[in-house]
Amino acid sequence: MTHTILRALLSASLLPLAAMPAHAETAPALLATTTRYTDLTIAPDRIPAAIAGKLVTLTVDGIERDLVPGHYTGQVVLSVTDDIPVKYHDLPEHHFRAAAYIENGTMVPAKSVEAALLGQSTFDQGVLANPVITSQGERFNGIVVTGKGAYRIDHPIIDLTGNGGNDFAGFGAGITAKGDTDLTIERPVIRTRGAIRTALFVGGHATVHVNDAEIEVLNGTLPADYKFTVDVGRMMEVPWMLGLSGNVRATNLVDYGTVYYNRSHIRAQGWGAVSTDDNTRVRMFVNDSLIETVESGYGCYSIGDSIDTFTHTIIRAADIGCIMAAQGSVIFSEGTRVQSGRYGVMMHSGAGGGQLVIDKGSVMETASTAIEVKGIGTSIIIDHAQVHAGNGVLLQSMDNDDPFMVAMMAGRIPEGMTALPPGMGPSADNPEKQGPAPAPDVVATLRDTALIGDIYNARAKDSAIVLHLEGASLTGRVTSSTAAPARGEAPRRATYKEIGHVTNTPAPVGKGVTITLDPTSRWVVAGTSYLTALTLAPGARLEPLEGKLTLTVNGRPVPLKPGSYKGAIVIRSN
Repeated sequence: MTHTILRALLSASLLPLAAMPAHAETAPALLATTTRYTDLTIAPDRIPAAIAGKLVTLTVDGIERDLVPGHYTGQVVLSVTDDIPVKYHDLPEHHFRAAAYIENGTMVPAKSVEAALLGQSTFDQGVLANPVITSQGERFNGIVVTGKGAYRIDHPIIDLTGNGGNDFAGFGAGITAKGDTDLTIERPVIRTRGAIRTALFVGGHATVHVNDAEIEVLNGTLPADYKFTVDVGRMMEVPWMLGLSGNVRATNLVDYGTVYYNRSHIRAQGWGAVSTDDNTRVRMFVNDSLIETVESGYGCYSIGDSIDTFTHTIIRAADIGCIMAAQGSVIFSEGTRVQSGRYGVMMHSGAGGGQLVIDKGSVMETASTAIEVKGIGTSIIIDHAQVHAGNGVLLQSMDNDDPFMVAMMAGRIPEGMTALPPGMGPSADNPEKQGPAPAPDVVATLRDTALIGDIYNARAKDSAIVLHLEGASLTGRVTSSTAAPARGEAPRRATYKEIGHVTNTPAPVGKGVTITLDPTSRWVVAGTSYLTALTLAPGARLEPLEGKLTLTVNGRPVPLKPGSYKGAIVIRSN
């Protein structure tokens, strides 16, 4: 039987006059049941509370409002719903309130603030259709779906203003999916304005399909007493050490969740658009979509056992196309285009072990370095794809210049962090680590592509760049180097946008660079290059950009011909 929420609201508003207060009433101090008014005053010393185990939510003409002193007229409802306590790590319990709370495929009236559901909203046989939800109060959830079973939300329109509560737990999100639910969201329109007021949150073991979405999040105002922190569940702005600003990310994927975005537009003013965090194993698939950050931020973030896959998609990021942390992986495939105002991909934190794949006609265009690897080992494959670096640096391996990482690796706890995360700091011991540690080298394969730009290994004392050319052409310098801050001093909070901005001085350093050219590959050397190993298959072409090439190994001139060379290798064009 169809339950029409709008009909229920209209019937409540059309009660006989005798059932409605004839004059302004003062809100009671304690409520046991949902109560409706047309004229209500909430006194400063008499904020309504609910009986034990319940919560109170104020709506005025269907719009959720903060429960604060004031005079309210219209369809004023003080809704009393069951408390929904959620525990996140060591934080105090969060107490969720939601316009619609769905559990095991059924909307739960006792946990739903139905007065906040507007529009021609209907619920029938596992489908919530056409809900309109507007919140102007903090930490109010639009829709929560949990438990087991399949569920669908058709064309929700959700507008939230005010800060969220915890974007690692979905507290205050537009739509939160968790548990073991299998959720499909058709044609959602979600807009938020507030710090950590996430539009869509996926956690638990939930699987969520999002089709034809319009999602936009705008920065909010941080609380006056807020102090910068990177502690999970407490942070309300992007860690500035990423070289970014902003205080709301559009989406977050945690725990064991899986999400699919199809034909969707996801836009964030700052911080980030599609994010993963605090996860055990998550998977994200983005197809035929537009992903944007406007003033600052990243297009995507992949951390831990996370794989973000993009097909037929445009990522247009103000700062960084994607960030890879720890062993997080990213795949750009099937004509995906990445356009960034600074870096295409930045990798940082942990020991690494993830993989970056750019293939099947995809294109990356960046204003600065295309791929920046900070202090971790990784695998990079560029296969039948294009990469254009605005500053001429295709790949930069370097020590991590993030001031927090510098402090942690020295054993210090930076300001804004209460304790070193597991596995961080000067010790290599990690009680949560499973399996062998990832290799420290950066292994890059260029296949069926023609690229122009330089490759630098400025982390040469700790790891090598191992470069393979397979049916590829590369024009540029490939060398070990020393890197220094471009402005001559280590970046700090006041100069956070300088993080990652370095200059290179080619030099023979440490483990250096090894390069292998297969019979169909070509390297056009565009500057003096220092290597530790070089392999030229018969048919491979090694050419100068101009002049004549010379090859020395351990200081001795060597004829340039097919073969393998090891030692202190210098290639010059004269």
